Amino acid sequence: MKKSKGFTLIELLAVIVILGILLSLSIVSVNGIRKNQEEENKENIIISILTGAKRYATDNNMSTESIEVSDLVDEYVSFDQDKYQVLYNKTVSIESCGDENGLKRKFSITVDGKTYNDCGCQEQASNTSSDKICTK
Repeated sequence: MKKSKGFTLIELLAVIVILGILLSLSIVSVNGIRKNQEEENKENIIISILTGAKRYATDNNMSTESIEVSDLVDEYVSFDQDKYQVLYNKTVSIESCGDENGLKRKFSITVDGKTYNDCGCQEQASNTSSDKICTK
């Protein structure tokens, strides 16, 4: 009898099934990483918006008004407006927290149910609520 060299059909099918399972697991993992990166990018843009709002308010002597993000774009902050349309249509609120040492301001913006702020007031900096995110 002649001994055959090579793989049987069952062995090849087993390898293909194992490779398919590994590929599907890696696709799920990559999609999760991509989603996390998008969320992180959005939070970085929000921090830039708050920084731009501070500069805008200082340049225009504002203390307790609100600023449209669309007014900040180009001169104070830049981001892909088509990709982050939800941010482009938002408003940054300015809250005055005056004390005897002078005027303090808190800049905040609410996106997707979360309020991001710059911790401009002491009481906000100590807030540990999960829906308030203090950016520094």
